[in-house]
Amino acid sequence: MHLSRLTLTLLFLGGAALLAGLTFKLNHLMGAETLFNVGALALVLGLLSAVKDVWKRSKP
Repeated sequence: MHLSRLTLTLLFLGGAALLAGLTFKLNHLMGAETLFNVGALALVLGLLSAVKDVWKRSKP
């Protein structure tokens, strides 16, 4: 399975922001909700892009 550079970037940055936001939430730091939401959005966009890449490659 070959994913585009944009898809991989969204997946990795989304996952990193999601984990950082979760860590900030556990420590009750300001900006945690925003960081968590941005990370979740980027991760969902990356997953949708990955599905699109897989779907595009599976067509004959």
